[in-house]
Amino acid sequence: MHLSPSPLCCGILQGTDSNLVVKNAYAKYNLSLGVGLTKVAGKVFRIGHLGNMDEVMLLGALAGTEMALIDAGIKIEPGSGVKEAVKYFQETSSVIPTRQAPPKMQM
Repeated sequence: MHLSPSPLCCGILQGTDSNLVVKNAYAKYNLSLGVGLTKVAGKVFRIGHLGNMDEVMLLGALAGTEMALIDAGIKIEPGSGVKEAVKYFQETSSVIPTRQAPPKMQM
């Protein structure tokens, strides 16, 4: 679990309305993303992760965001952001202090 004091702001390609990504995410995937405000309206969207957010929750948000980006016509490789996040979390996440690490599985 991580306690974050701020949202994650994502810029979008020029010529694309970030509000379309936000609308797609909510309408199709039940994912609430934040819109850009004032000077950045239509240029960015926000992934809210204030308070309690863990790696698995963020991976779900990233997957939904990728799907909404694709629905908005933005050319990305499906799973590319999720793939990099998984690699990062595998390398940097530690065992929750109140839990014991499971033994490595034999293959």
